[in-house]
Amino acid sequence: MRVAHISDIHLGYRAYSRTNERGMNQREADVLRAFRSALRAILDAEPDLILITGDLFHTVRPPNSSLITAYKYLMELQAQRRGAPLVIIAGNHETPRIAESSCILALLTHIPGIQVVFDQITQLELSALSASLLCIPARGVNELEQRILEPNPNARWNLMLLHGLLEGITPFALERPIDRQKIVREEWDYIALGDWHLYTQVAPNALYAGATEFTSTNIWEESGRAKGWVLYDATTRAHEFHPVPTRKVYDLTPIDAAELSVAELNDAIEARANAVEDFDGAIVRQRVYNLLPELRSQLDGELLRELKMRALHYHFDPRPPRVGVRSGQSPSSERDEGEPRLTLVDEWRMFAQSYPLPAEIDREAFIALGTRYLVGGEA
Repeated sequence: MRVAHISDIHLGYRAYSRTNERGMNQREADVLRAFRSALRAILDAEPDLILITGDLFHTVRPPNSSLITAYKYLMELQAQRRGAPLVIIAGNHETPRIAESSCILALLTHIPGIQVVFDQITQLELSALSASLLCIPARGVNELEQRILEPNPNARWNLMLLHGLLEGITPFALERPIDRQKIVREEWDYIALGDWHLYTQVAPNALYAGATEFTSTNIWEESGRAKGWVLYDATTRAHEFHPVPTRKVYDLTPIDAAELSVAELNDAIEARANAVEDFDGAIVRQRVYNLLPELRSQLDGELLRELKMRALHYHFDPRPPRVGVRSGQSPSSERDEGEPRLTLVDEWRMFAQSYPLPAEIDREAFIALGTRYLVGGEA
């Protein structure tokens, strides 16, 4: 059995003030476009089963524009699949806080072949596939400690769907993580996970598909990482990750302004931006450390306005020296509200920016190669 796994689409997500030619928030349109690209690729793959493991919508009451378009896309998909099974579980974003309130996902049950689980842990039986699906939506996570999770011995295929963060996925979880040993077990043919926005293989039979666009609260830590969906073969337990086109996101190499003149700082800001080939229309952050107020007031305002016009969103992020930090001291040991001041990739970029190289070596290509190695090692 071949399974297409998609998650954390966040339809209705909006950010920044730019709109497209139809007056829709550009980021809302980006999210819809990524979803449609994923559905078209999934349709071409002809899976037996499609799973959506939570946060199809960004809010409990998504904008009508995204709700109507999503309904249309799914209707078209299921018409071409002739009502083949598609199962959706609710994520935390689309789950009402009050249990008595209805979930927007219930609307999708009117589409042939779609089944939705949004309230509690539910076992679905798909007789056409001889498959049993244990579905754990966001609200059902609270039941896990009182439940024994077991496959159906009478089913040919046993799958688990979960929206939640397992132990060890991130050190910054706001809620208590889910016991990995309770979820990740060999007897399940596939464990489809949602809530974590980066494609991550937890075990040969357990995967986070990741999100389909950059919609998390800190997109900068995800820059350079592909978004997409997973095609999983339950027979061989092999899978393929399929990227989808997204809005480009760049977290530019930080600048340490401690020993720079205003002219040097302006040149560094411009050089960082010009080094990005597809800067126009991208989402970009430029951090500047150790920036004194008097130096900040002398920055080239016209340059910053131009960069903000060219990018979909240009986030200039100046940070003054910390009290007790000596001028010129590396900011790598500091922390800002739980965010590392400099990541390993940041450290590499700053090091490589000034490292002496032979004349025949392209510096930007050298930096990019090292960055790819580091990002790949973290994946």
